[in-house]
Amino acid sequence: MTKLRDGSEVASPVGMRALSAVLVSLIGAGCDSSAVPAGHDATPDELPRTCVAPQADRAGTDSLVDPLGTSRVAVTDTGPCTREYTLSSTAQLRANLPVGGVRAVQELAGPTLRTGHDLFDALYALALAEVRENSVDAISDWAFADGAPQPCPPGGCFETGRLWKYVWTRDTAYSVDLGLAALDPARARNSLEYKLSAPRAGGPEQIVQDTGTGGSYPVSTDRVVWALGAGTLLHQLDDTDRQAFSTRALAALRATVEHDRAVVFDSIDGLYTGEQSFLDWREQSYPAWAAADLAHIASSKALGTNVAHLRALELAASLAGEHGDAGESAPDAGWATALRERIRERFWIEDVGLFGTFVTGHLDPAPARQYDLLGSALAVLHDVATPAQAKRIVAAYPHVGQAAPVIFPQQQLTPIYHNRAEWPFVTAYWLRAAAKAQHAEVATTAMRSLVRGAALNLSNMENFEIATGAPWVEDGDYSGPIVNSQRQLWSVAGYVSMIHHTLFGLHFEDAGLRVSPFVPVTLLRERFGRSDSLVLNDVPWRDKRLTVVLHLPDEVGDAGRLEVGKVRLNGNVVDGTRVIAYADLDPTNRIDVDLVAPAASEAMTVSYRDAANWRAIFAPRVPAVTSVSGAPSGVALDLSPNGEDPGSIRYSVYRDGQRVATNLAGTTLQYVDTAASTMASPCYAVETCFTTTGNCSQRSRPMCWWGDGGERVMTIPASAFVATGGTASTQHGRFHYESWGDATHSLVVPSVQPTRTGPHLVQLVYGNGAGGTDTGITCAVKRVQIEDVASGEIVATGHITMPHLGSWSRWADSTFVRADLDANRTYRVTIDGAPTSRNMSAFSHFATYVGMGGAGGTFERVNIAELKLLAR
Repeated sequence: MTKLRDGSEVASPVGMRALSAVLVSLIGAGCDSSAVPAGHDATPDELPRTCVAPQADRAGTDSLVDPLGTSRVAVTDTGPCTREYTLSSTAQLRANLPVGGVRAVQELAGPTLRTGHDLFDALYALALAEVRENSVDAISDWAFADGAPQPCPPGGCFETGRLWKYVWTRDTAYSVDLGLAALDPARARNSLEYKLSAPRAGGPEQIVQDTGTGGSYPVSTDRVVWALGAGTLLHQLDDTDRQAFSTRALAALRATVEHDRAVVFDSIDGLYTGEQSFLDWREQSYPAWAAADLAHIASSKALGTNVAHLRALELAASLAGEHGDAGESAPDAGWATALRERIRERFWIEDVGLFGTFVTGHLDPAPARQYDLLGSALAVLHDVATPAQAKRIVAAYPHVGQAAPVIFPQQQLTPIYHNRAEWPFVTAYWLRAAAKAQHAEVATTAMRSLVRGAALNLSNMENFEIATGAPWVEDGDYSGPIVNSQRQLWSVAGYVSMIHHTLFGLHFEDAGLRVSPFVPVTLLRERFGRSDSLVLNDVPWRDKRLTVVLHLPDEVGDAGRLEVGKVRLNGNVVDGTRVIAYADLDPTNRIDVDLVAPAASEAMTVSYRDAANWRAIFAPRVPAVTSVSGAPSGVALDLSPNGEDPGSIRYSVYRDGQRVATNLAGTTLQYVDTAASTMASPCYAVETCFTTTGNCSQRSRPMCWWGDGGERVMTIPASAFVATGGTASTQHGRFHYESWGDATHSLVVPSVQPTRTGPHLVQLVYGNGAGGTDTGITCAVKRVQIEDVASGEIVATGHITMPHLGSWSRWADSTFVRADLDANRTYRVTIDGAPTSRNMSAFSHFATYVGMGGAGGTFERVNIAELKLLAR
């Protein structure tokens, strides 16, 4: 008996290749006979360079059976090298599309996949078909030009999905990075360049931050993910196009980096502020109190967003050097090195082996014991994680159902969207991270998830409920996913990434093409056990074409991943680096890769949480500190029960970002911090953790002790300001300056003497009703400068962010500017609009936007009622 790779046995002494040859002679190769590859030992001239198919027994490779339904495919050969696939699914489809649960997919000129597994090959063809469906000549969105079509540049651009007809910065950038750069470089370039814009008043282009939380930038700052797509695209452009795009990219990156350095970089902490990348629906992944008080999100620091800033710095430095601008590139390179180290230091949580997803602000600077899949994957892929940390991250991140959720733990009483959800594009990045960390079982889980989602839904969907993998789960007020689009661009690109980048290991780099396939043994047994090779035909690289043949060994072992043996280009062995220079390629090329069984399989497990045990996947509800007061022996915190069974939880207390108490009983109503210095103003936050699973809540709103009666807070009312611009008003319940904030406006406090010497936080009380808390482009951002009156020295300067509040009658506290002040000195405080004090309405890209700050012109106004000095 001979055991095949799928685990079955046949009564034959022959090896796999001989067996396959017999099977092919009996059932046919499923392709024109000219497409059958020559023997592995054939001379280079005998090797076909396109239209290659494996020798395989395809019986039983046409279906996927799942609790949600069954997916099947029927195959028709429509030419020597092309097929038509008819896919069907009995699963419940979102919006009942495609109608009848049947979809035909025709292979066209371009890449084709031949693995001997019909359904697997068909799903790749489906992904390419959906790339074509998302390839458009015009885009539209209700928020721009009243939904009228806006033409793309010649060559077209990518829209974001069936339900999303626009080009969004993060969606486009992640999609180009994942796979679209190689498939259509011209369209990818147009889409990326569409997200560059000069200010309306003139100046260099910057990357656009789309509409978003509290009026967008600088609450959201992940526009720099553009660099991920741009860096990948550069490897797909020929010399002339590359020069033109890199020149424009460098100018935009440098302007963006310099602007962000002035506005959202915390020079003391060494990190960039701003909302999480992609996880931009506040109530889904932030505590409810922060979702209602957006200055905290604006001052928070997110793992994934900081990795995106790191990538922008690295690409700017690299392009500057490439353009012979070494002097200019040096500062950026140093900034990147420092940022990588700082991210690693500030977000790592040693006892769980993961990076926390964000730090919730100035007053609570510890990383939250919350985790997100995209940030974790990006930290691994861009070497923020050390190799040892990368292995721990991939092994430790919890999986639920059949996939990894994009956040963990899940939030109670919250609908399904980012919460309780799997997103295929994030799974694709997670797959890349698993491959880099060489964790074959996590990689297999991710691949299964991507295949399952596309097969059952006959499309690459936006997201799925995590426990079931369904595109919709009925759960009353928490049903969802709330929105779920077919052919979501980054999901489509994620499927392409699984095939090109991971399975076949095509890594386009500065030096050339590095070939490093990642084929998990478990996946091989499940999908490809009766095939002698895996073939990817006609992959484009600029004006060349590549056919990649992965030759599978007879014996594969029981676990782990196949190792890479020899790599041949057009029959000639590639040196040990496995890097193929573009200059060494013919117009059409064949790359043969010999895969061998791993010498030894390292024991690998996937961290699973039981979806039936809600404490295993959910976090406790968020606790609250109701008051902080001085006590004879320190500082006392009064706690409010969070609604959980007290016997199921324990409290932890944080002071100024340090955990000072753990394992407090769930019945605790007061905690006295006897180690706190009453000479300072300590700030506290509290979290609860389930005793059985260790899942921890989001932390409470930070609360500080500002001394008895709050004497450490100095308030200067707007009536004491000297105003240039704006109008004095007593509307909305208090005296303030309204319609203030144009470029020529300023507010000055001529003389203020603090009551204490030491570090202070400077803050404004403001009103911003220019838009809702969930969208817009008119977040207010102003510069604050503090000048020593006697010496004229500027002792502190920084930008204050004032997000939308939804109504002009609502008042809130801004973000902070830090200042070291002396009680024996007098200071002048000036609030104005520096050249860097821009929101997104300042950019030409938004000239057709229908909301405030769009077609009506730039809008940067805000109401100001008070200035506060908070002594720390």
